[in-house]
Amino acid sequence: MSAPYELIVVPGTSPLVLVAPHGGNRDPVRRPWGNGARKVNDLHTATLTAELAAATGAAALINAAADRNDVDLNRLSAAHDRAPHFLEQLEALLDATIARHGHAVVATIHGWNVVQPAVDVGLGCAPGTVDGGAVSPVFAATTLTALRHALEAHGIATTLGARYPARGRENLLQLFTPRYRDDPRPLVRTLAARGAHCEALQLECSIPLRWPGAWRERLVDALARALTASAVASPAVAPESVAAGADAAPRRTLQLTSPALSGLAALDPLGGRLLLFPPGGGLVLFTGERVGPCHADGVGALVMAPTPGGGLRLEYDGPVLRFPDTTPFLDLEHGLRRATLDEAHVRLSFAPRHGRGDDEGEFGTVVGRVVLGSTETRIDGHGFADARRPMTSGPGIRGALALGGGTALSFAGGCGRPAVGFRCGPTGHTAVAGVEVEGPPLGPDPGRFTISVTLADGTCLGLPARIVDRLPVVRMRPEGPARALFVTCAVGGTGEAPAGWCEIDGL
Repeated sequence: MSAPYELIVVPGTSPLVLVAPHGGNRDPVRRPWGNGARKVNDLHTATLTAELAAATGAAALINAAADRNDVDLNRLSAAHDRAPHFLEQLEALLDATIARHGHAVVATIHGWNVVQPAVDVGLGCAPGTVDGGAVSPVFAATTLTALRHALEAHGIATTLGARYPARGRENLLQLFTPRYRDDPRPLVRTLAARGAHCEALQLECSIPLRWPGAWRERLVDALARALTASAVASPAVAPESVAAGADAAPRRTLQLTSPALSGLAALDPLGGRLLLFPPGGGLVLFTGERVGPCHADGVGALVMAPTPGGGLRLEYDGPVLRFPDTTPFLDLEHGLRRATLDEAHVRLSFAPRHGRGDDEGEFGTVVGRVVLGSTETRIDGHGFADARRPMTSGPGIRGALALGGGTALSFAGGCGRPAVGFRCGPTGHTAVAGVEVEGPPLGPDPGRFTISVTLADGTCLGLPARIVDRLPVVRMRPEGPARALFVTCAVGGTGEAPAGWCEIDGL
């Protein structure tokens, strides 16, 4: 092959054979986003696989260096055409394992970039069945069931192919299904013949399970217990591919700002997110998806539940990623490489100003505490709860700001888009009729900009804004990548503390 790569081959003594095809390269190249086809390497899967092999006596084949954007070793044709040595080494490990034990259990180790402690187990077939897949019904009823129970006993959510079923024709796991038994390529056909003596599964492991630390230790312990023990036969329990009732799950967002800490939390039918700008700088993040057992008011350990009077209760107890700066989403792989794991404990309550609970959104107060690691921060600040979708359809600005004196402003528009929103004051609401932005923060003076808002009663508001926290992101659209910016900002005479959040898209 033309791209350099390095394989670590570990001989084993147990029937388990581990494969890490996306271990990532050691000196990653910063790549342009291009048409959005760029893929992130499965960070820390190489060291995780080596640790798991040491704990279980498994054989292992580890991609220690190759970038999947140069050669994707999990795609059968790419591996065959550009890295045949990878498949040859896999064949040698399988032959040695089958000769010693009469069979092999193959587990490919991949990365799932959510912070929720979770494993999605792909079997090479449709979720809910093993027909045409890479495992037998007996394996599913014994070892696979034991695996799920062992993971969940360690607090790790487990699903069968809910997110990554490994069904794609080119997926490496398909070698262990009947699909390639008559393939014209000799190397592929020879490997596929080994499938009759193998059980194979794909393990998509979330971020906390791959990064060094207590969660990875739990994963290794659970996998070692389930994949190397002689599991007692028991009825297979098929996990739900998605949470029951997820389609009806509410959409909730909460923006909070305070002198001590600001953040965003969101819950929707697909998942949940919690983002915090902690004291001292950087970024703290939780992300989760609605897979496996979860409830309408939460995803994983994140809870956003309604309270009497139109309020919200925000709680979280679990792992978070800590980034040293606020730019990880401009280059996700480089951002993830700089991130470390921490634990967070969040208890916040939002009390609305009016308690109407309508879809326009509500201003109010947020109080409570956030514990990051061993540092506790007390929160007493502004909040805005909104059930609308984020603005993602094109250039413009959206924001919610507490202006002081009992007045607050919610707005969206700009760049020729229809303006929506309202000013909330002592005498009620006044609709927003127009929004413009001057000196956008993506320009040469990124620290300040001005928001000009026209109200339906003819009042014009000029709001000079100073950015306190900034989170730039890249959004993929049909026409190509576009920059957007989330900021907390102080406005006018409200002082140095942030008065709210703005989302500025493509300006």
